[in-house]
Amino acid sequence: MREWHTGIAEKLSRVEWSSRSQRRRSQARLVQEYLRRSALWSLEIGGGGWPFFDIAESIDPGIRATDEAISEALDILPSLSTFYVRRTVEWSIHFSVLRDSKKDMPNLPCPFEPLLTVYYRGDFINYTPDGLIEVDGINVPRGNKNRYAKIKPFEHISPEALEKFDKEYEERKSQ
Repeated sequence: MREWHTGIAEKLSRVEWSSRSQRRRSQARLVQEYLRRSALWSLEIGGGGWPFFDIAESIDPGIRATDEAISEALDILPSLSTFYVRRTVEWSIHFSVLRDSKKDMPNLPCPFEPLLTVYYRGDFINYTPDGLIEVDGINVPRGNKNRYAKIKPFEHISPEALEKFDKEYEERKSQ
C-alpha cells in the first residue's frame, strides 16, 4: 500500500522553488484556506498554537511518522526555506500517517493541503512578528481563528482552478 505521506516528499522533490512573484492572489487565498482549515481543526480538537501547530500530535501523540520519512521530506527543501515551511511539512507528514492509520478522526478537510499546494507551486511562507503570514509578496493577516472558521471555503485548488482564479483576478484588476 502506497502511503499518502510518501507523496509529499515525491512532490517536493519536483518543485522549482522561485523567489519571484507569479501567482499572488491564489497563493494568498491558499494561505487563507489553510487558516480556515486549521481554525476548524483547532476548534474541533482543542489544539493549541493556532494557526501553526501539530494537529496529529493533538489527536494522538502515539501515531507519528518515522524520523526517516520526516528527514526525506525536509532534506529536499532548499536551505532558504523558512522555519514555518519546515515545520508545516513535518506536521503534514505526521498528519498523513495519522490519517493512513484509519484512526477515527473528525470529518474535516485536510488542513495542510492548501499550504502544501503553495509549496508545490514553488513558494514559501513566513510568519512575521507582526502576526502576518507572508506569501508571494503579500501579507495575509493571522487574524482570529473564530473568524477564519467562518470564511467561505476555497474548495477548488486544482492547478487549473488556481490558474483560472489568478487570470480572473488579473482581468478584474485591469478593468
